[in-house]
Amino acid sequence: MLGKRWSGVVLSTLMQGPVHFSELKRGIPGISDRILNERLVELAALDLVERNVVAGPPVRVFYKLTGHGAAMRPALDELTRWAENHLRPV
Repeated sequence: MLGKRWSGVVLSTLMQGPVHFSELKRGIPGISDRILNERLVELAALDLVERNVVAGPPVRVFYKLTGHGAAMRPALDELTRWAENHLRPV
């Protein structure tokens, strides 16, 4: 799951708290709407992300980590630390 492009970035961004789709997209430069939607659907299927719809108008959708998703924080923090120490900036 983390090997799929953008999955780790989506999870890391959601670690900051619940966000609407548009805010999430703004927080991840370079990701397309289609790919972001695909990753969110995949992460929701794994019970890592929860999708909530707020009645409108306008109808708003926001995403947040589930308890399982939030439990990944130590692993993601460690991967980030490793990347900062071992990967060259592009």
